[in-house]
Amino acid sequence: MLYSRFFLALTALFSVAGAMHISAQEYEVRSEFQYCNLNDGKTMQDVIAQSERYGEFSKNAGTKYNQSVLTPMHAGLNTTYDYVIWGNWPDGQSMYNEWGSYTNDYLAWMAEQEVAEEPAGTCSGWIAMFNTATAHSRIPWEARDTWQPHQWADCKLNEGVTLQQVIDAQARHGELMKAAGLDGWGMHIFIPYLGFEPDWPYDYVQMNHWYTFEHRGKMADAWAGFLEAHPQVQEENNALASCERDRSFAGRMSFNNGD
Repeated sequence: MLYSRFFLALTALFSVAGAMHISAQEYEVRSEFQYCNLNDGKTMQDVIAQSERYGEFSKNAGTKYNQSVLTPMHAGLNTTYDYVIWGNWPDGQSMYNEWGSYTNDYLAWMAEQEVAEEPAGTCSGWIAMFNTATAHSRIPWEARDTWQPHQWADCKLNEGVTLQQVIDAQARHGELMKAAGLDGWGMHIFIPYLGFEPDWPYDYVQMNHWYTFEHRGKMADAWAGFLEAHPQVQEENNALASCERDRSFAGRMSFNNGD
C-alpha cells in the first residue's frame, strides 16, 4: 500500500479555473477530503509547510490542483480528527493526472530536494466528491482572511426533489442575499463520488463559506431579518431537503495550481 500522499506531502477551494458551467450552477469541480491527526511533536504549522512543499511539486509537474487545510471550530463532541485536507481539481483529467504524478514521480522529486522530514500527521478516511458551486458574492483576494470560516451539513432530498432544483433555488436565494447587502460568501453542494459506504444516508453535503470572519458575523446578525423579509427562502429550503449535523471549520488554502 502506498504511503498516504498526505503523510509525505500533506497536503479547501476557493477558486478553480477551467470549471464547467451548467445551468444555474457557477461551476463544478472534483474534490477530495482526508481526515488527519497530528503526529507527536507536530503542529498545524508543520501541516501547512508540508502541504506547501507538495504545492511546489505540483507546480513543477504542471498539475492543476489546489489544496486547503480545515480545522474544526464547532464540529461536535465525537470528532476524532485534528484537521482535514481538502484538494480540488477542475476536471477528471486533471484529477488523474495529478494522482499519476504523485504516485509515479513524487518520491523521486523529494529525493532530489534532499529534504528529510517526518510526516506532520497520520490521515485516513479518504473520500472524493463532485463539488458544485451554486452562488457567490466575492470580494478581492487581498481583502480575504488567511483563515476563513466554513459551515457544513449533511442533507437528504425530500421525496420527488432533484439536485438541480436545489442548485437552482440556491442561485435564486443568492441573488436575494446580494440585493440585501450580504456579501463575501459562497454556497456549494458536494455529491458523493468515491469512498462512500453503500448505506451513507444522505444525498449531498451543503457547504457555506465566507471570505472573512467579519462577513460571517455580519450574516449571523442579519440572517433573521433577511428571512423575515424573504420568508420564501426558508420555505423553499424546507420543501427541498432536510439537513443535519451542522458543523463549522476554519479553512486556509495552502497552494493553488488550478489556474
